[in-house]
Formats: sequence, structure tokens, C-alpha cells
Amino acid sequence: MRLLVYNINGGDADRIESIYNVLTHARADVIALTEANDEDVIKEIAARLEFHFSWERGSGDRHVATLSRYPIIVSHIHRTPPLTQAALETVLQLPTERIRIFNVHLLPYLLLPFEIRRWQAIGKLLEIIRSREVMPTLIVGDLNAIAPKDRVLQHLNPPRMRRVMALQFNIIFHFAISRLLKVGYTDCYRYLHDDDGFTWMTGNRTTRYDYVMANNTMASRLRSCCVVDDVEAINNASDHLPLMAEFET
Repeated sequence: MRLLVYNINGGDADRIESIYNVLTHARADVIALTEANDEDVIKEIAARLEFHFSWERGSGDRHVATLSRYPIIVSHIHRTPPLTQAALETVLQLPTERIRIFNVHLLPYLLLPFEIRRWQAIGKLLEIIRSREVMPTLIVGDLNAIAPKDRVLQHLNPPRMRRVMALQFNIIFHFAISRLLKVGYTDCYRYLHDDDGFTWMTGNRTTRYDYVMANNTMASRLRSCCVVDDVEAINNASDHLPLMAEFET
């Protein structure tokens, strides 16, 4: 199973061809999109790919969608505090089993109050997972958080971001991702790679915001995880780069 995680930066209709070209190049079986704000765009892309899909509104103006070659058995949106902006839960029927995917978009900004909110959101997400039937589970999406030991090239970020982070003495906190790691989730990219793996920004990479986090069952099946940057349309499609993970199923 090939899973693509991609923040499409609003997914405006005037970029639909570029986004579609990136997705067809990736040849994913499951696509988790954040900032998929235009439902009509998602409907058209899903129809072109001949995929099942679930699109849901987030708690603000940023929405999420999961597209799948496999049937979507369950779809449920979680978007109330502390789990904001959104987490789209889907259960997919693969040929031999069902898997659960949470497509998550957490609050932005690396300032401490926002990191605390992300830590709280992860706690709520883990509470939801504990209440569900045990099955292979993935937490994916734009978590807007920094993993332990990851670096951020703050000097290359836009001026406004540099000014904001200067108020925090450029300190980066790692509470949210650490909370997932402590309960046994595997950061799929970091498990396989020592390089930065930056997914933001296109053309000026400074930060890794996008993740595939796997529970023990899915982590044991992990075969690859890479940043997709080898298609020309990538530069016009979004300010993020997609992340691809492949699992044996």
C-alpha cells in the first residue's frame, strides 16, 4: 500500500491540474490531503483517479480529505477542542484486512502556547484511538510540529516568522511529536532516514511538518518513506512537498 501525505495549500481550483499531476505521478493507493479547502476540487480529483473519498470541514477555514483506491468503510471528523484544526478518521477495507487512518491537521506556529495546544490535541487523539477496535493504525498529515532532534532553518524562513520566533529566542519545543513517540508510534521518515526530510517550503526547504506515524503493526510493515520532489508540477501545486510511505499489506 502506497500512502501519500500532502498539504495542498488551500487546493484552489486554479491549481487543480498541478495538484492532479503530482498525485498521478505518485501513484498512491491512499492520499491524505490537508488544506483541501475546496470540496469541488476534491470531488473532481477523486473522480479522475476513480477513488473513493471523504471530505470534511475543519474547525476553521482549513479542511481535510482522504482519497482511497480501497473502499472507505467508516468516516468521521474530529474537530472540537482540544483536537483542532481537524482529524479525519477513516477505516479502509484492504483486500485482506481493515486499517484505520487519522488524517490530521494541527494548529500552526512554533510558539510555546501553540505547541501546548498540539500536545493536548495529540492526547485527545490517543484517547479516541484507545476507544476504538484495535487494528493497524496510521496518524498522518501536517502536524505543524517538530520532532525531537529535527532542525529548523529559521534564518531561511519568511521575515515575519523570524520575528515571531525571535520573541521565543528561537527555541523549538517538541512536546507533540514526543507524545506520540512515547506511546510507541514510529515516525516513518525518521526511522529510515537521517537527513532533514524537509516538506516545507517548496523551493526553500526549512522545516519538516508532514508526518506518517505508524502503530507497531504498521511500523513492522514499513518498506519505504520519502519526500516526493521529482515532478515538475510540484513547484506550482503547493508550498509543501508530499510525503510518500509504502507498507506491505
